[in-house]
Amino acid sequence: MSAATRPPAFWLFPAGLIIAMGVSALPGQWPLYAVLALSTAVLGLPHGSLDTAVAKRYLHLDGTGRLLGFFAGYMALGALVLAIWWAAPNAALAAFLLYSAVHFADDVAVRLGRIGGTGYGLWILSLPVVFHPDQVIPLFEMLGASQGALIAAVAPWTLGLGGLLLGSALLMRREQRALSDWRDPLLLVAGAAVLHPLAYFIAYWCFLHSPRHLELAARDLGLNTWGERLRATAPTTLATYALAIAAIPFLLGLPSDAVLMRVIFIGLAALTVPHMLLEFIASPRRQH
Repeated sequence: MSAATRPPAFWLFPAGLIIAMGVSALPGQWPLYAVLALSTAVLGLPHGSLDTAVAKRYLHLDGTGRLLGFFAGYMALGALVLAIWWAAPNAALAAFLLYSAVHFADDVAVRLGRIGGTGYGLWILSLPVVFHPDQVIPLFEMLGASQGALIAAVAPWTLGLGGLLLGSALLMRREQRALSDWRDPLLLVAGAAVLHPLAYFIAYWCFLHSPRHLELAARDLGLNTWGERLRATAPTTLATYALAIAAIPFLLGLPSDAVLMRVIFIGLAALTVPHMLLEFIASPRRQH
């Protein structure tokens, strides 16, 4: 397996599962919400904060006007997602789950192909819904979706499809696969079975997907030290914090847990669309 296709060997993911188990064992929900907010802020958001550096390199934003145009387009796409969520939260949630599965496919697609990667993404998102629908449906409702039970009812089918696609890719693409392509799905099954869905999200998104994506993007950009990476990610990350705080007054009147859920997950939904579009444009250009 070449260095280009070998995934970073992260000890963070097993550590994240242990942390998530510890948090799940604490009494009450607020320790879980606190760790969710902290880990999202520290480990989750920064991986998308390299988008400006990626755009500068692969979209050739060599002037102030082009850079401002990129920011305007990026924010406009995010605002469109927010508007759709405001108008049609059930459709927006279903779409968010689907395009998140496509995005998570990138974790393994370079080795297992797009079909295997899609199976991986469906597997990741379906597991907590299948194991704990009674806990997931109230979370969907906090996000404004009134058809959470219907969305959850589809999960066994997407889990089965995801497992079929992923298993086929793991068996067929023997030379390209890495140990983590077997290990991580099995760890995710164990985590999804025993963890609260939010703790499962913390373990996967904050301790596996985000750090892996950050590491690979930073290598591609030549950001080899943590100081360089911090300087590259800090401005956009801090701006995202400011936008999240600015959104809170518009959610006053909702329960505090619903406010936190909407700021985190609807905010992520809005940021994921332009992030994915940029990755779609940049990915083939990285080959040259």
